[in-house]
Amino acid sequence: MSRTRFLDIKRFLHFADNNAIVGTTDRMYKLRPLMDLLNKRFQQHGVFHRNLSIDESMVKYFGHHPCKQFIQGKPIRFGYNNSMHCSSDGYCYAFDTYCGKSSISENLPLGSRAVLSFCEKISTPSDHILYFDNFFNRIDLLATLRMKSFRATGTIRENRFKNAPLPAKKEMEKRDRGYFASCFDTQNEVLLVKWRDSSVVTMATNYDSVDPIGAVSRWSSSKKEKVKVAQPSVFGTYNNGMGGMDLLDQTANNYRMGIRSKKWWVLFTQMLNISVEDSPNVV
Repeated sequence: MSRTRFLDIKRFLHFADNNAIVGTTDRMYKLRPLMDLLNKRFQQHGVFHRNLSIDESMVKYFGHHPCKQFIQGKPIRFGYNNSMHCSSDGYCYAFDTYCGKSSISENLPLGSRAVLSFCEKISTPSDHILYFDNFFNRIDLLATLRMKSFRATGTIRENRFKNAPLPAKKEMEKRDRGYFASCFDTQNEVLLVKWRDSSVVTMATNYDSVDPIGAVSRWSSSKKEKVKVAQPSVFGTYNNGMGGMDLLDQTANNYRMGIRSKKWWVLFTQMLNISVEDSPNVV
């Protein structure tokens, strides 16, 4: 294909009829038909994995668009923020770009809206376990999921369980690696477990438990060797169930295509990359 031919195709390629979208409030209207089509195809055989993870994925973008975000501390700080709903082995069931609008109640935080939106697509909640990080997780979200028969586990931020009878973070940092403390919220039926690893991590779950206590290998700088560290069961199951989006990104990066543009092309190529990874179950 010649360069001129490629540029002509790129110039005239459209996924939405511009005459039919006058007055729309959807900021992703140019790509919405393609996004809806892919999400439908990704789920054409149903949601068949047991372990499902919900995570954020940034798509690098430096142009001007109302959906572009800046998230400090991320490897990709500027770009589109995608909510990815994946299995633990990297299969993507659904994705959506944050546009500031949602069919779920705006009274809920963004993370809760993303989780509950994905749950609407699952017909048999008791067959699946949800995992997500501290951006999404909240005590009230876990309680809502439990009432909907969803099992869920995720890391949680310190400011979301202020009244829990757990040691403060500074106190936990003085403890030996492997120390943990837990408490149970009887009203919401949520277990909180704070664990001293390389840093202090807190997990919240509406179904899992501390026992049985496992062991993981960690490097000891004082002994100059790997040592065994106690690990509550909930952390082990979380590590096994989480990470589907990272695995998807890792495999997609091996053959990622890149088309430089100041428009929406970076999202289009991202959709192609996801489709290639999901292709064994999409076609």
